[in-house]
Amino acid sequence: MFYLRLNKLKILNNREFIGKAEVKLISFVTLGDSDFPEITDYLATNDVDEKKEILKSSVSKIVSSRVMPEIQKVKDNQVIYFGDTGYNLFVSETIPQDLNWMLLAIESDGKTRETTQIIDSILTDEKITDIVEKFNDITKVSGATASMVTALTSIVADTLIALFKEDKDDQIGLLLTSFIKQQHYPNGKRDKENIPDATGNMFTDYTIFGFE
Repeated sequence: MFYLRLNKLKILNNREFIGKAEVKLISFVTLGDSDFPEITDYLATNDVDEKKEILKSSVSKIVSSRVMPEIQKVKDNQVIYFGDTGYNLFVSETIPQDLNWMLLAIESDGKTRETTQIIDSILTDEKITDIVEKFNDITKVSGATASMVTALTSIVADTLIALFKEDKDDQIGLLLTSFIKQQHYPNGKRDKENIPDATGNMFTDYTIFGFE
């Protein structure tokens, strides 16, 4: 078994002009090549329409991630605890050889979008065409499959941030990190505290725990 657990968050600025904020957390975990076997089909076909359908499937898989309940009344410099055992963001029956994790924190002022609405907003013809063009460049370099998964996840995150901004929701934090079993959890365990995110506004405590 394998667990990625969120233990604690500290938010410096809640992005609310005055008072407390409602915070929405979204977690994305992908397992590289093994999590997206359809990317191999993408590379094998020259049919543009087929490529678009494969991308739609991959985007749906990424967006159908762990969206946590909204946390209310979060003030500046607040520490958010997830009980004494933490909160499981990702569970697998096997220990992955590698994984990518993205944790997005949004200050929520607007309406809550359903997963299907988010997918529809991402899967416009214009956006899918842009992704296909970007992937055409990626396929020219080595390690194309892993690079495509990483790029697709980043594109989804950027689109989500833009969508939330349209709803008057501001980005609070964005943690982007990757793990390799042999380097980061060779014995199945990793505990880290106060890890700064890409914005410098959010600090994360997490645990990786795996056993055969």
